[in-house]
Amino acid sequence: MQVKSSIHIILFFLLVGAFNLSGQNSERYSIIPQPKVLNPVTGEFVINNQTALLVNIKNDSWKELADNFAAQVQRVSGIEIPVKDISSPHFGNTIIFKNVENLPTEGYKLFVTPKIITIESTAPNGLFYGIQTLYQLLPVQIYGNEKVSKKIKWNIPCCEINDRPKFSYRGIMLDVGRHFMPKEFIMKLIDLLSMHKQNIFHWHLTEDQGWRVEIKKYPKLTDVGAWRKETTGYPGTPGDGKPHGGFYTQEDIKEVVEYARQRYVTVVPEIELPGHSSAAIAAYPELSCFPDREYEVPTGWGIKKDVFCPNAKTFQFLEDVFTELFDLFPSPYYHIGGDECPKDRWKESAYCQELMKVLDLQNEDELQIFFVQRMNNFLREKGKKTVIGWDEILDGGSVPSTIAMSYRGHAPAMRALSQNMYTILAPNRWCYLDYYQEDMEKEPKTQALFLPLRKVYDYYPVSDTIRAEKQKFILGTQGCIWTEFIHTPERVEYMAFPRAIALAEVGWCDKQDKDWDLFRKKMLKGFQRLDRKNVNYSKAFYNVVYNFDRKSTFPKKVALTLDYPETKIHYTINGKEPTRNSPIYSDSITINKNDIIKAKGYLKNGTQIGKMNEKRF
Repeated sequence: MQVKSSIHIILFFLLVGAFNLSGQNSERYSIIPQPKVLNPVTGEFVINNQTALLVNIKNDSWKELADNFAAQVQRVSGIEIPVKDISSPHFGNTIIFKNVENLPTEGYKLFVTPKIITIESTAPNGLFYGIQTLYQLLPVQIYGNEKVSKKIKWNIPCCEINDRPKFSYRGIMLDVGRHFMPKEFIMKLIDLLSMHKQNIFHWHLTEDQGWRVEIKKYPKLTDVGAWRKETTGYPGTPGDGKPHGGFYTQEDIKEVVEYARQRYVTVVPEIELPGHSSAAIAAYPELSCFPDREYEVPTGWGIKKDVFCPNAKTFQFLEDVFTELFDLFPSPYYHIGGDECPKDRWKESAYCQELMKVLDLQNEDELQIFFVQRMNNFLREKGKKTVIGWDEILDGGSVPSTIAMSYRGHAPAMRALSQNMYTILAPNRWCYLDYYQEDMEKEPKTQALFLPLRKVYDYYPVSDTIRAEKQKFILGTQGCIWTEFIHTPERVEYMAFPRAIALAEVGWCDKQDKDWDLFRKKMLKGFQRLDRKNVNYSKAFYNVVYNFDRKSTFPKKVALTLDYPETKIHYTINGKEPTRNSPIYSDSITINKNDIIKAKGYLKNGTQIGKMNEKRF
């Protein structure tokens, strides 16, 4: 059957003629992330009132995906697509979801001719991703919840696609401990991840500043631990005097996880231990090494010294917490933090010092390894074979059966790989989406580093120095959104997008298949899709960005970049407004003190792109 199928494809392309993906075709096939193989073909398939969808209706997963696709088409177009069994006769203008063997779990093949669309997959994950590609080939009006104009032609360009991801773990993390985000926004974020074929939502649910998940056995975790009296922690400013908090009920969690399941996104819960646990200790002081002291939920940021005590009460508490979570999160991955745990209280505690002697531990770092090992063993005994920790779990030793999430650069990942430990790459300089992305002096205050879209896109988790036999231990990559400076869902969207979309292509594509120039052309339609989803994304893509040595007291040279494709940057250094007659930027600019650079982007036809940006030195 495979031989016949291959011959059919070859004949098809000989008849209709394929052409390269360049020029206008980047708009015709604006698929993000870029498919492994995409062969453009002339012609188009049009969804209309004669279109039918065939699927194995006895396969619940396939049937659910078919019903969801048909429902979305009807929602925005009014066209009702009947879903029929795959054995039904068909006579053209048909969409077929076909179950085949021997494709990767998340792989799919998509064939579009003027009469028939076929998506082939072995697992429902692959079918879901094939459908996401189909959505991206349709007019952008397919996204949304309201019916649009009847004038829209629901056409899909003909093509042949053979696609599969490079990495199995393609994630985004959201911290809701520092600032609580409503359930509805969590679902919106999951939807945005799934449309770009990201398959992990890492939910950072507990922090020093707030415990965000209901645990019925310990009600004070949310009665007390989910609320702080105000928010401080910003240099030079007093507290805001406003109580802040919130939490997700177990019913909320179930709703979110079910929503994610339908989009083939795995929700990975994170319960921080042994550090970042001040909110839990404020609720239950007996979890600390000094239960007679007074505690409250911290109002400011930074690493807090009050951490879980490695005693029987704490371990029982954590086992009870995870036992309730098992019914809420079916994920094979569970994240236990393990990072930024000060040892001050353990050094002060006579109990901890005695425990170290009993366990023959040399120092408090080894006591942390004992703590992590203890919880790792519990989770693995309960069937959670993939326990993740931040890369501090490698300090003072390691727990080989855990997965290290390497955020302090690549060095921790290399240490994990040297021990044949699985690792996920989330290095802050490329993957922390709470960093500045346009102008550090003009953007609202956030974390101190600069991370423009191009730098995110150019990242690749497998460096050339990693030996081939070690590369299999790299599971993938993850973007992280920490919310010390991100107060609202709208701000999360601004910080995450479009940089999260760049990371989607990083996680899906082989290194040789990434193409920055093609990606930024595709993003023109990508932004239109975000508009349909009402996403408050950053507009840095449209504006000139100034690149220079930010560590220098006074940089000698400045480079200008503009992500918008096929533009020229016109600039001045005398403070005057640039026009199309101003010099065209070609190489870095040497600057003197008090220079004012003003710059704009222009298309060939003279259209200005974005706004005028200026920088005073």
